[in-house]
Amino acid sequence: MAAKKQVIRIVFDVLDERNHSLFINGDLSITAADPDEAIDQVFTQMQQQFNRPDIRLTRVRICA
Repeated sequence: MAAKKQVIRIVFDVLDERNHSLFINGDLSITAADPDEAIDQVFTQMQQQFNRPDIRLTRVRICA
């Protein structure tokens, strides 16, 4: 049985490998089965947007 997908709002910052801020207070709404899946999708989108695999998401907040 497939998990029911819902819209999950994720607020986050993006840092590079030296902890320099690349993006502050990002805010995306993602359709996912659970918050972990939503965070994975945000991470993948940010890797593609910044065209680098060495980023980190920090201060990740899941909003209702």
